[in-house]
Amino acid sequence: MNRHLAAHIAPITLAAWLFAGVPWLHAQAAAPAPEPAKENAAEAQTLKAAEAKLAALAKEVESGKPSAQVSKKGSGKKSGTAKLKKKGKRGKVAKKGNGKGKGAVAVKTKVLERRMTQAEVQGVLAGSRDFAGADLSGLNLTGYDLSGAKFNRANLQSVNLERADLSETDLELADLTGANLRGASLNQARLRGTRLAGAKLDGALWTDKTICRGGSVGNCIE
Repeated sequence: MNRHLAAHIAPITLAAWLFAGVPWLHAQAAAPAPEPAKENAAEAQTLKAAEAKLAALAKEVESGKPSAQVSKKGSGKKSGTAKLKKKGKRGKVAKKGNGKGKGAVAVKTKVLERRMTQAEVQGVLAGSRDFAGADLSGLNLTGYDLSGAKFNRANLQSVNLERADLSETDLELADLTGANLRGASLNQARLRGTRLAGAKLDGALWTDKTICRGGSVGNCIE
């Protein structure tokens, strides 16, 4: 019987000795099993994050463009609008300062409210040649080339136009009272309603190319 008992005890003793001699087996046996609840929570969190990503992708597909690209486009539009406003503002300032547009109208209005200077007359002749309604009274325009200019309703009282070229000019309703037109050319000039009282016309070339005789005052004597 001792032999049979010894046969059973020997394997058990060997197993116990091996178990005690190998530390990692002992540690693995002593380590607690992972808790199922924590593993489930981690899996649920991972699944939730994946669902959020899928939802974001689905939203981008519906809109046709990624949200980041849409926001970038919007910001570009805003900056472009700001640039346009800034550019438009600079354009207005430049327009005001270069003497054109409203600025030019204001200058012309001031000229009409007073008698023009010699320099202003030369400036208009170099541009529009439009003296309609302007005051040129008393100026010395001897020998000036005023052909084709507009003088309708202009004040030309006592102006010196001796030997001036007034061919094809518009002098309708202009006031040439007391003006000096000796030797001036009025060829094809429009004189409807023009006041010529006291105007000296000696040797002037009339609208029909007739040369006015000496003593022609206020009217051309053929």
